[in-house]
Amino acid sequence: MMGSKLLVAFVTLSASLLAGEVSAQQPRACCSITAIDARANVVSARESATGNAFEFTARNRALLSQIRVGQAVHANFATKQVSLDGRTVCCTITKAPAPSVATRPAPVPAPTRGPATAAPPPAPPTPGAASAPLQTAVPRAATSLPQVTYGAPTAAPPARASGTLTRVTTRSVSARVRGRNVTSQLLHLNGRQGIRNSSLPDGVRRLLEMHVRKVPLAESQYYIVHPQLAAQWAATHPVPPEVKPKEANEDNSDCGTISINGIVDCTEDAAQAIEDEFERARKQAEDWWDESTDDLANQWNEAKSCFADHTLPGPKTPVKFSITPSMTVNMEQSGSKGSAQGTLKGSVTLGVPMQSDFQARMEFFYIPCLPFVFRPKRITADGSLTVGQQLGVDLTATGAFDKIFTIPPTGGPQIVLYVIPIVIGDIPVAVLDVSAYIEGEIQVKGDGKANGRFAVTNAHRSSFDFSCSGKGCSGVQKGTTVPTTTNESAQVQGQVSVQPGIYTALQLSFDYNVLQARAGPQPYLLGIANGCGAISGSQSTNGSSTSATNAALTADLDWGLKLRAEALAGGQRIGDRWESKAMQDRHLWYRDMAPGGSSALVATVTGPAQATASQPASVNVRMPSCYPYKDDVQYRITWSGGAVPAPHPACQWQGAAGTCRYDPASDLAIKLTWQNPGVHTLSVQLLRDAHRAFSPAPRAATLTVTMSAAPGGGDGTP
Repeated sequence: MMGSKLLVAFVTLSASLLAGEVSAQQPRACCSITAIDARANVVSARESATGNAFEFTARNRALLSQIRVGQAVHANFATKQVSLDGRTVCCTITKAPAPSVATRPAPVPAPTRGPATAAPPPAPPTPGAASAPLQTAVPRAATSLPQVTYGAPTAAPPARASGTLTRVTTRSVSARVRGRNVTSQLLHLNGRQGIRNSSLPDGVRRLLEMHVRKVPLAESQYYIVHPQLAAQWAATHPVPPEVKPKEANEDNSDCGTISINGIVDCTEDAAQAIEDEFERARKQAEDWWDESTDDLANQWNEAKSCFADHTLPGPKTPVKFSITPSMTVNMEQSGSKGSAQGTLKGSVTLGVPMQSDFQARMEFFYIPCLPFVFRPKRITADGSLTVGQQLGVDLTATGAFDKIFTIPPTGGPQIVLYVIPIVIGDIPVAVLDVSAYIEGEIQVKGDGKANGRFAVTNAHRSSFDFSCSGKGCSGVQKGTTVPTTTNESAQVQGQVSVQPGIYTALQLSFDYNVLQARAGPQPYLLGIANGCGAISGSQSTNGSSTSATNAALTADLDWGLKLRAEALAGGQRIGDRWESKAMQDRHLWYRDMAPGGSSALVATVTGPAQATASQPASVNVRMPSCYPYKDDVQYRITWSGGAVPAPHPACQWQGAAGTCRYDPASDLAIKLTWQNPGVHTLSVQLLRDAHRAFSPAPRAATLTVTMSAAPGGGDGTP
């Protein structure tokens, strides 16, 4: 198959590295192939120094498929052995060298800028050779790609790459391959300047400089090269001097900071102008690449598609972890934003338990005719992330305060967990860095005097898949569970609200900073605690005066969620961010924390203790002074004695009951008319407000009214 010779060369080097057989310098080849009879398994060759011809046979068909006309080989005539790479014996000499009487084959033409030309036919057979017709190897029609696998996860090294990408970097990658520990030294080249500054062989460097100029702007321009394999390849693949980049395409893509995918740090107008010029030059470079590699494919007896970029897919690998990072923010820290009138002391503690259960995969760009180089293409993952937020507040404050604290307070939002080695063939080429990522802010607000603490814990699971490349990220949201809330407690005077805006994500990084993909939930979370000490109040209605004490200790939690994924290179965001609304904002949780219930959640009902039958009795309903919320509330009102209620725009009556919605801080005035004398009752119970349901419902407030007979008759008639 097309490209199989190069694939086998890659695999052969892999095996040599695995066995520790690669030497520092290769001996020069002595001979070259002149003809191949594939049917008879006979290969004709010539000594470069003497011109003497000889023949040999390959040990199997796979080795024969690696051999092509014009290829340099190594021969040991004393042992009658032939090697394609100078290390491993592939073939046996069957006819000793002898002066050749055959016509010398015509040289292979150098690549031209015109249409590609076919290679000339081979020289006639040497007298005494096999009777079957000699023939050149023909270009193959399909491509074989090396296999991508993953090594066992290992701890991340202390010295990890971070920050801006550099032009040229050497990195070491280790993995256990087929039962042995293997370490590779890889060359990282960032863009055309990195390729130009490298120490690669001249022909290799020129081809890569040509290739990088044709890469689309949103694709990776970051090349990972195995320098040893590149040097061996260059020894048997001469690149004519005229195959080189055209200088008219010089450095049109740089506009600012080094990036994996082109233009960054530009104004919008400048970026668009440079992008247009980049695309024009890129198309010219693509035409020149296609023209030049067509000629090289003919020269090397390969199909034209051998020089095309192919996707080298990796299999899936599990990414699982369970961690509970925690951080504490001092409310007096100087790095916070906002104001505090009066004093504010204490701390906010945020714990973020995370559980990841994903299947991740890495994809590469791969050119079969350049088997020593790879480019990162895409990181994908599919699974679920369970995230909780353990929120605790402990403070002492007087006056109003509104402060925002950065999370985490000491920097370093990335929590490194482990790395997964990536192996191509038998060569470790890179690692997939698995990390947790946390960033955001906590806003703490209060008014009046606050002294106390409260805590809530919630957790939810989000299922989604995402894919990130130089173009940015895309994703699919597959469902989110409603958070569960536990371990609540509160002890507060005044009102305190804590609102963390935290983005918690799984981060997968190819070789730490070359291409990074992070994705996870970004919840809206607002925790409010209210504490109101016993407050005496006095109300007067229809000449009747009452006084009461009330107190409240409540806490509740609002929640909403969106999923977010973003791609980075060298620590900089690239391409489009993916966001998806996973669940509408909702009130998640409410608790009455006071032992026996907060008395401030019991409605205050005032009215006459005595009234006259058949005459309307006026009753006022409102919430006590310590009631903590401002939204309209819903009351349920019931009564005995068959009273008839007067119509009210805020109420709906049915039989001896009704519901009313009203401002909790204002009197809801209703009128009921009892026809019969006697002792009757009216009960009012708080059900909910526009934001939260009070469950279990607070106890009902009861008013007892004694109805006397109307003058002139017990039933109220004259």
